[in-house]
Amino acid sequence: MLQRLLIPLLLTSSLLTACGGGGGGGNDGGSSSSSSSSSSSSSSSSSSSSSSSSSTSSSSSSSSSSSSSSSSSSSSSSSSGAPAAVAKVSYPTPNANLAGSVTTTTVTGIMVKVDALGNEAPASAEDTSRLSVNDVFATFDLDEPHRWRAEVPVNPQLGSQELKVVWEDASGNSGQISQMVNDQPVLQNTGGSAVLDSANNRLLVSDTLQETLVAIDLTSGKRTILSRGQTDGSFLVGALALDSANNRALVTTFQVVEAVDLTTGERTTVSGRNIGAGIELQGLTGLALDSANNRVLVVNSVMDILIAVNLSTGDRTVISDAGNLTGDGPAFDEIQRVVLDSTNNRALVFDSGLQALVAVDLDTGDRSILSDSDTGTGGSLKYASALALDSGNNRVLVTDFFLNTVVAVDLDTGDRTQVSGDSTGSGTSFGGPLALALDSANNRALVPDYGPDRLLSVDLATGSRSILSDAETGTGTDIGYPKSIELDSANNRVLILDPNLDALLAVDLDTGDRTIVSGNFIGTGSDFNLPEDIALDLSNRRVWVTDSNLDALIAVDLDTGNRTIVSTDGVGTGTNFNTPFGLALDKANNRALVIDWTLDVLMAVDLQTGNRTILSGMGTGTGTSFQGPRRLALDSANNRALVIDQVLGALVAVDLDTGDRTIISDGGTGSGLAFDAPIGIALDSANNRALIADRGLDALVAVDLTNGDRTIVSDRTIGTGVALDYLNDLALDKANSRAFVIDASVKALIVVELETGERAISAR
Repeated sequence: MLQRLLIPLLLTSSLLTACGGGGGGGNDGGSSSSSSSSSSSSSSSSSSSSSSSSSTSSSSSSSSSSSSSSSSSSSSSSSSGAPAAVAKVSYPTPNANLAGSVTTTTVTGIMVKVDALGNEAPASAEDTSRLSVNDVFATFDLDEPHRWRAEVPVNPQLGSQELKVVWEDASGNSGQISQMVNDQPVLQNTGGSAVLDSANNRLLVSDTLQETLVAIDLTSGKRTILSRGQTDGSFLVGALALDSANNRALVTTFQVVEAVDLTTGERTTVSGRNIGAGIELQGLTGLALDSANNRVLVVNSVMDILIAVNLSTGDRTVISDAGNLTGDGPAFDEIQRVVLDSTNNRALVFDSGLQALVAVDLDTGDRSILSDSDTGTGGSLKYASALALDSGNNRVLVTDFFLNTVVAVDLDTGDRTQVSGDSTGSGTSFGGPLALALDSANNRALVPDYGPDRLLSVDLATGSRSILSDAETGTGTDIGYPKSIELDSANNRVLILDPNLDALLAVDLDTGDRTIVSGNFIGTGSDFNLPEDIALDLSNRRVWVTDSNLDALIAVDLDTGNRTIVSTDGVGTGTNFNTPFGLALDKANNRALVIDWTLDVLMAVDLQTGNRTILSGMGTGTGTSFQGPRRLALDSANNRALVIDQVLGALVAVDLDTGDRTIISDGGTGSGLAFDAPIGIALDSANNRALIADRGLDALVAVDLTNGDRTIVSDRTIGTGVALDYLNDLALDKANSRAFVIDASVKALIVVELETGERAISAR
């Protein structure tokens, strides 16, 4: 924990008056002083600008500017001609989403001095006398006095709110910057669970990865967390039903049926955990309320049993189980979902093993096929992720996750008719419909779509789809599968390789907006086939990309998007690539360092000729052999490359002269939690550590480069915000003491505050 000095000064009324007003964006606070079209700034020099927040800090000769997308303004005065100290926000980024998970957030930033030419330098302790964020006073770091932080309350019920930073420097210059922050829950995996709460005009949706029960307002689309788990796996909701008569939702976790109070979100156990007698509950994936009989029907997917649970006692009774001869008919194979058809005194169960909708008689437990490839007409069901009974139309509605469709199954004949999908209805396409709720009063189905995290309204007459709610941050091309990331601080953006799009994306850190730089019909040259890693060469306005299907190193022009293969079989000499993965630029030696996953080597590629030379591996260098090298970082000060080997579960140092390999950290070297699946690396030389993204641990890990000790910087228990789930890479922003990680499950760019581990979504 860094030491800090609290500035115990109160803002005077004159300062508050001078700094009144607000609005606008935020600030990257990067190492560059580049300007953005979405912000305005003025200081003692009328030409200086801030890249991400509207700010004002002026001398008597200052001028102010404005932008069409920023609404903040302020005025200040000073008798001094010295450059003003200007505040910039580092965390969270402008319009970032805290994911509805916090009531306070850390706000961090830096103070910079701006001279008459617009050049920036870190401010000293004497340059700032006071600073607050939303009237919360900031503390300043003793070792780096230009860094500040404040713990600021946020209200998740608001959805979004303004962060207003107000400061005064030692010369009497005052100013403010403002940016918005959002606090909307995201949905990563609904688990097939959604239910309409029509009395409150909302949809209740569970998220098994975030361990939340989320309420979505059907008018505004606003999301709030109704109930939350402890990120310990205890609230992985498999199914959900509404018991409005008792003002509660009934949910299943893996081995328990719980009741969630709709007002408070408090949870109580109904059955399981030593409550109720009868058969053990396991793998609960389906739930249907049978209020007439004061019970719920649950699916035990581990034992393929349909069970009735008494809501008063928690007692459990087997309804149908072929293994124990309860009921006749086709044996269950892999049952998942259930819906009650009380008119016909039966339960309808989807069996993914049989790819069939099975009717179960609730008196006898007898099973019969209602609909499958041999029963009923229409396209076969592949994977029914959710069921909803539409008794008014004598049908059950089914979302098929694999086919991206909503299908109606006739309750008499088993005939299947597509209600909505690529060939039926217009509007936003499904990307992964996992849940379904019927809103019969409005003749629509409500479908939470896991792929792009949107709540879709499906018109049941036409099949047309419209968006009721999303959790997007920024506009532009949706992130598909973010694979690799590079920080371009000079342009206040990050660059992301996305093999799903076969494209290089640029993400604006002020707005979260995403644009394609190269690929997907932008730029000439060989199309990306499976791009793996990226290295920025800003002075030459290009990036370098490894492509494991092309077995090539590619130069990408940042202005045109044009792609040129610099090294591959037939271009350059030396050992051919087999599966080039990790990449680092060694500008001093005009070469790229490339990891080949299949060959288990570290190569050097001459950027002029494309010639390839093995630096380590395949007989070159001593020490533990590579077994699955993935990515690397260049440590030029120590003439070495730091390589993460996923199979070894190790961080390996490679001497760039000899190729010798030395393990810096693994299960036997250094203390702390062992690596599980290290996937990304960034060198933090100022703190003598490497930061590792570990996909298996769902964590950002710091490794001490002297002793190999491993410390969790951010994971589901350290730091608040969106839960990390499938990390692919990271980039370090040293100037702002933050990291950016990309998560393929969340499909987002996430900013991590490195001291607290707090996380916010910068683009999604």
